[in-house]
Amino acid sequence: MTTRPVAIVTGGSSNIGWACVLRLAVDHEVLIADVREPAEPLPPGVRWHGTDITDAAQCAAMVAQAQSLGSVSAVVHSAAITVPALPATQITPQEWRRVLDVNLTGAFLVAQSVIAPLRATRGSLVLIASRAGRTGCAALVPTPQGLKPHYSAAKAGVLSLARSLALELAADGVRVNTVVPGSIEGAMIPRARWPELAARIPLGRLGGPQEVAEAVAFLCSERASYITGHALDVNGGTWMN
Repeated sequence: MTTRPVAIVTGGSSNIGWACVLRLAVDHEVLIADVREPAEPLPPGVRWHGTDITDAAQCAAMVAQAQSLGSVSAVVHSAAITVPALPATQITPQEWRRVLDVNLTGAFLVAQSVIAPLRATRGSLVLIASRAGRTGCAALVPTPQGLKPHYSAAKAGVLSLARSLALELAADGVRVNTVVPGSIEGAMIPRARWPELAARIPLGRLGGPQEVAEAVAFLCSERASYITGHALDVNGGTWMN
């Protein structure tokens, strides 16, 4: 077992999750929990564990693997899926359920599985939400192609779930927060759309995954020791609370 604290990052094999892994690996042992292995070589102190977050048994196995490394003090839930935009009338019940199952039920199952180890360390849980959960629209502006209401609803649920957990676990010293990214460079947004989106963002560019990871690392750290139930927006000014 390691003497360094252990962090779990779901969805850590790519995009924002991978950036969180690299940032947290500076001062944590990190367990990536993802259905796919990372394409990049694992840095020192980082391990991968195959995990389907929609399966409670696999979430429990993820926690057991992390605890075999040491004390779990931080959990970052980044695993999620997106889908093409469609009008609400064209979304099948099956697709609605799949998006909610991965993006909201998965968040709940991960959170449920890590409550006990985080209580033991008075640790931190950070859920990755989305600006879509604030606005009901996965794009910067409404489009005739649709607004991804299932994705937006799931991410709104993540925001509410974090507040509920923050209240429930505050007496145990466990802090629960969300980071709410806007338009971030990566596989979820086709590169061909980046210039068009950048023109609509007050800061004039898309965010980098590492900028989201810095917000996550802050909320996981003692520098944020009096912050819980908070949603930290990282969106270049496209939504302001």
